[in-house]
Amino acid sequence: MTAAQTVPMNAKPIKPRRMSFDMMNLREKYFFHDNPILSTLMYALSASFPDGERFFIDTVRHYQKDIDDPVLQAQIRGFIGQEAHHSRIHEDFNAQAQSLGMAMDKIQKHFKNRIDTARRRLDPGRQLAITAALEHVTATLAQWTLENPEAGMGGENHSPLREMLIWHAMEEIEHKAVAFDVYRAAVNREKERIMVAKIVFRTFWIQMAIAQVMLLWHDRKIPSLQHIRDAWRFMWGPGGFRSWAAPEFKRYLVRGFHPNQINQNHLIEQWHATYPEVAALQTA
Repeated sequence: MTAAQTVPMNAKPIKPRRMSFDMMNLREKYFFHDNPILSTLMYALSASFPDGERFFIDTVRHYQKDIDDPVLQAQIRGFIGQEAHHSRIHEDFNAQAQSLGMAMDKIQKHFKNRIDTARRRLDPGRQLAITAALEHVTATLAQWTLENPEAGMGGENHSPLREMLIWHAMEEIEHKAVAFDVYRAAVNREKERIMVAKIVFRTFWIQMAIAQVMLLWHDRKIPSLQHIRDAWRFMWGPGGFRSWAAPEFKRYLVRGFHPNQINQNHLIEQWHATYPEVAALQTA
C-alpha cells in the first residue's frame, strides 16, 4: 500500500453556495493596491477561470461513470456545482472589467485557445492530471488569500474582488482533492501525475505574465519603477504571494502525495465566523 492510499478521502459533503456580488462596485481600473502589475495579475487570474473551470468539470465528468465509491460520486457532483458557479461569477467580474476598458475578451480568448489545444492533443488521463495539478495551485493560492486577507485584497479598493476571492478560495480548498481522487481511482499513473504537474507549475506564472503584458499593452499603460518595486515585494517579499507558494507547489511533486496531507480544514470551518460579511452574500 502506498503512502497516498493510506490518506483518508475527505468525507465531508461539498456544497455549492449561490452568492450575490455587486460587480458594479468595481469602478477603478487599477484597483488592486493602485498597482497596474498586481491589478492585471488579478484580471488575468479571473479571465482564466470561466473556460478553465469548464475544462476542469469536463475532465472529471469524463471518468465519473467509472467511479464506484458513492462518497466520491457525491463529491464529484458538489465539485461540478461549485466550479460551474465559479465560472458564472467570474464571467460577471470579467464583463465589468471589460466595461472599464480592460481587454478581458482578448486574454480570455488566449486562455481558451490553450485549453482547446489541450483538449485536442492530450488524452483524457493527461487532461485530468492537468486539472488535479491546477486544483493544487488554486488551493495553495486560496490558503495564502485566506491567511493574508489585508495583504491580498487590495486595501480599501478591493470590493467586489475581496468578497468574491474569499468565497472562491474557501470552496477551492473544500473541493481540492476531488480531481486528484478521481485521477487516482480511474487513471493512477503516478509518474504522469508528477510530470504533468512540473509542466503546469512552470507554465502557470508564465501564462499569467503573458496575459498581464497583453492587458497593459492594450491599455497603453507603463508601470512606474515604484509599481515594479511594490509588485516585487508583494510577490517575492517575505511571505509574499509567490515566495510562500513555491515550496507548497513542490509538495505535490513527491511520490505518494495526497492533497489531504495539507490540513486546511480550519479555513473552511471558520470562514463564516471570520468573514461574516461575505457569508451574508450567500443566497442559497
